[in-house]
Amino acid sequence: MKQTLKKLTALCAFLAVLASSVPTFAGGDGMVIHNGMAMPFVRYTDPWEKDYSNENSEILRFAVWVETDLDTDLDGKPDLVKAMVQLPRAAAEGKYRAPVIFEARPYIAGMYGYNPDLPRPGVSVTDGDSLNDCPPKRAPEGEATAIEAALRADSAEWNYRLESDPFGQQYLGNLTAYDHFLVRGFAVVQSAGLGTFGSEGLLLCGSPQETAAFRCVIEWLTGSRSAFTGPEGRILISADWCSGEIGMIGRSYAGALACSVASTGVEGLKTVVSVAGTASWYEYANSQGAPNGLLSTYDFAADLSIMCASRFFEGGDEKTRTLYENCLAFLRDRQIALEGDYGPFWTEREPVSGGDFHASALIVQGMKDETVRPKQFDLMRRAFLNCGCDVKCILHMNGHVTPANEQTKTDIMIGDHTFTEWLCLWFTHTLLGVENEAAHMPDFLVQSNVDGSFYRADQWMTGNTLRLSPGDGEEHAVSAKDAHMCNYNLLDQTFDGASGPDRLLWAMDVAEEITINGAAAVRLRVKTRDTDKKELMMGAVLVDRADSPFPCFDTGSVGVLDWDVILEGGVDRGEGAEKYDLVAWRRSEREAVIVSYGSMDLKNPEAGYEPASAVRREEDILPETWYDCTVYLQPVFYTVPAGHRLEVYIVPFCGFSDDSALYDTNTPGSLADMGLDSAALVPLKRDYAFTVDNSRSFCDLPVIR
Repeated sequence: MKQTLKKLTALCAFLAVLASSVPTFAGGDGMVIHNGMAMPFVRYTDPWEKDYSNENSEILRFAVWVETDLDTDLDGKPDLVKAMVQLPRAAAEGKYRAPVIFEARPYIAGMYGYNPDLPRPGVSVTDGDSLNDCPPKRAPEGEATAIEAALRADSAEWNYRLESDPFGQQYLGNLTAYDHFLVRGFAVVQSAGLGTFGSEGLLLCGSPQETAAFRCVIEWLTGSRSAFTGPEGRILISADWCSGEIGMIGRSYAGALACSVASTGVEGLKTVVSVAGTASWYEYANSQGAPNGLLSTYDFAADLSIMCASRFFEGGDEKTRTLYENCLAFLRDRQIALEGDYGPFWTEREPVSGGDFHASALIVQGMKDETVRPKQFDLMRRAFLNCGCDVKCILHMNGHVTPANEQTKTDIMIGDHTFTEWLCLWFTHTLLGVENEAAHMPDFLVQSNVDGSFYRADQWMTGNTLRLSPGDGEEHAVSAKDAHMCNYNLLDQTFDGASGPDRLLWAMDVAEEITINGAAAVRLRVKTRDTDKKELMMGAVLVDRADSPFPCFDTGSVGVLDWDVILEGGVDRGEGAEKYDLVAWRRSEREAVIVSYGSMDLKNPEAGYEPASAVRREEDILPETWYDCTVYLQPVFYTVPAGHRLEVYIVPFCGFSDDSALYDTNTPGSLADMGLDSAALVPLKRDYAFTVDNSRSFCDLPVIR
């Protein structure tokens, strides 16, 4: 009954917002603002229609090819990157200048259609400096306007499929993801970048070259960079319809690229909306000197590049393909050499370290995200704040998803607005200068883990801590033998409220409600005799437990929450655009839930919260010698009700996918048959143990009481 009333209350609030947001008619010559928000005035047309034409459309769609400075494919010419433009006709006709929402997202040109044959580790012949060559620019042979380019455009530029793509990915398959903004007068520009289908160059994930290429798209939008109407690079086209006010948006890889481009300080980029975006590629692949993945290789950069290198899905010339495969091996080998530690390879992939940020930022993060973990939002937020930028955060209780999801066609309420409406308010404020609710957002809009509502918060890591200490001062040995590795299995099969041979438990009863806001620090005094091994992984997991089941957000083994539909088709994104369902994420009931977790390499005891602190030790640790180290858990906003019990488990592993049997029972030959290079696999073994001195160990929880 209570759940039904909450849904009805949310629905009534949503309908009230819709009723108050009907604008007065203002014609079609410019953007319409009502109640601080851009409103629809452009008639929508469907880009996927079989006989689509720009001729009678109020939204013009066409591709341009932006000229970069670098020649990463070594063909003697600056690489061209394809960008898809969706532009209200009124802006193209000069009736107003459109602000731009720009998405840099390599996935959109196709995934998993390329299976390269990389040289074995250690034999790459790539010269990394050659990727920075800057040949002379092209000499244009004419000019075209946006109207002319649109009238010549063929829908085959975006509406086709790649035969080798197992997902049947349409180029720019999320072309309609930003329809809400198109019909409100924003222009939308999307690019998959270097090395993707329709573009030149090589896709080198997380590299400075990749960031520079996407920066070039913004420079074209602001008038300081050339672009052409075709991949031959002859006819110039300008973005004279652009207001010069650009916002970047994207989830995951695209969210990471928005942060990376912002770190260059490029002129015209006014704001960034990063949803589950990576701020530190080191932290994406590692944690305090330890790898984040069980069957992962030390080559996330090569793996993610291969996944998105759609330029090679249909073959490509042999010389360029060989060059690329050597570059991929070069990336892989540099990571293997570091074995999970921080080094120069990561420094050039850390936009949050020394970045020149000038844009504002709206950072959206799932507290249950185990793909791009919550620490990423904290690192990103600090990087923007350190440069004096305005930063706001929306923290929700789901996993690796966008609250307004283009795959599931769903949206959620956050207070009185849907997530999409918050985005519209944000872009209306930051790109149009309108004073509205986004201008007065709190530092955090946080989804309560207790009842699912969103509340306003302005405190984060205030220095107020609650110490959870061991119940005794004895030593306890923890063995990796037979230990579970996956959080999901740990919760169900290991965390039973007691210490054991593969775990050490500390616990504390919670007498009064507390809210944890930040990264808990599990401070340990440890020793081991197994210093001859490579990584010695040590993890810590914080668990909330009660005597009876309580409502919680449990993403389970799939990593995302299910939902209940509140109003089918209830989110109107503009006349003619596909409607989304208004939903509420579903809670379940459990007696215990993982609040947060973290891991580190015991052989790198100095590794701390900052990525750069995980540099390799000059000398190995000594056997049976005590070391003081701190495992930092993923930062959270989490309320623990009175009467619950907080538990901290010290374990060998945590956070991994459940692939331990596959790893332990296969030989190098059988792994090779599965396409896995045993020489590059994380050498994760279970033949080690460590001892914790309880008398010198404890956990500091950052709290709001």
